[in-house]
Amino acid sequence: MSIIVLVQGTPRADRKEALAAYQQVARGTIAKHGGEVLARGSGLGALHGPGKYQAGIVLRFADKAAAEGWYSDPEYQKVLPTRDQAFAELEINMFQE
Repeated sequence: MSIIVLVQGTPRADRKEALAAYQQVARGTIAKHGGEVLARGSGLGALHGPGKYQAGIVLRFADKAAAEGWYSDPEYQKVLPTRDQAFAELEINMFQE
């Protein structure tokens, strides 16, 4: 079964350069592990719950090992401090499709 990864966050308006640097590395490592972008967009608000994220992206990986391989990839791990500077809030979850 394929795995859906839901990434939701609120980018910091004053950290656009950090966000761009993170996104460049993230795109490359997602592709490296066979991931594909299904959708991305701007947040419109929550239908239920406290989440009020301003951005989201939906990824698909072949399986859980591929999704975990992306997240634990040394190149991706190296850019996590930049990611954390770029986002005020960030949540990344996996779901089996």
